[in-house]
Amino acid sequence: MKHHIERYGWLAVALFLSISVKAQIQFEPDRSIKETRLGIIRNTITTIDDDAKAIIQRPWNNPNRTANAIKLFALVATDYQTTKFFQENIEPLDVYVRDVVSFPSLFPGVPVLGRWGGGVDGYMYSGVTAMYAAGLISGNEKMQEAGILTVKAVVESYVVSHVVLKTLVARHRPARPLGGLGSDRDSQYPFVQSPYDFFNFHPVYLHSEAYGTGFPSYHATMFFAFASVNSRVFDRSWVPYALATTALVYDIRGHNHWVSELVVGAVIGEFIGKVVYENYHEARENSKTTHAKTRRWKSDLSLGQTFGVIGPKFAFSW
Repeated sequence: MKHHIERYGWLAVALFLSISVKAQIQFEPDRSIKETRLGIIRNTITTIDDDAKAIIQRPWNNPNRTANAIKLFALVATDYQTTKFFQENIEPLDVYVRDVVSFPSLFPGVPVLGRWGGGVDGYMYSGVTAMYAAGLISGNEKMQEAGILTVKAVVESYVVSHVVLKTLVARHRPARPLGGLGSDRDSQYPFVQSPYDFFNFHPVYLHSEAYGTGFPSYHATMFFAFASVNSRVFDRSWVPYALATTALVYDIRGHNHWVSELVVGAVIGEFIGKVVYENYHEARENSKTTHAKTRRWKSDLSLGQTFGVIGPKFAFSW
């Protein structure tokens, strides 16, 4: 009976994740008019307030607010069973990923870059930077757009998940293993056996800390924000989601989250990526429309003949 509960609980989480994280791309930008390098930067910066407004208002403007609240409650209520199953059956799979993929430091021996240029995060930061640089050199607008919008989505993910929600919700992370005793640090306080250990308030942590920082998973938020942006920029590609999933699985034990925290982080990241992309393109379309209106009136100063008299001619056209 216990195994049946775990199995059905995990299937419910998987179904919820597949429904919630599915990219719903309805915004089709007009790319017939190219954007300049400075225009890409300008539209990215000027829409920060629009992003913030959309993110803050989302809980109240969500048309499925009641249904999603019930799903979240169900996820938390079954967190012990699903996370125990996750620890025993899913987390060990990361050894297969590590046999194929590794992330050594890109800048060995460099004091600052060596620290940030290794691991999954370092490769994502370096890859996004390289993509933007390649876009600048080649004049590829999509690569520039993907690079700068990804940076924006990652920063907003950090603020929303790591700074705000982790501080407000202040949930303790699960002990490893659940239902047993261990000798490593992940089995001792503040790692707990109960999924209901919320509101362990603490100061705002700018770096990773164990105490009260479970909900939601910042890495799930960040990786799926990355996937959400890049999938939209590159014509609904599935590759960014595959990369995000691989990155999350690679160090899944190191993140140490309840399953609900991974699901919620992925959903938030998907939404942040959508907001960043659509607000940027709305600003892009508006700037192009305004620019086109200012160019409708044209003037021409030249030599011409009026009533048989040669002289300067000044004409307007629209």
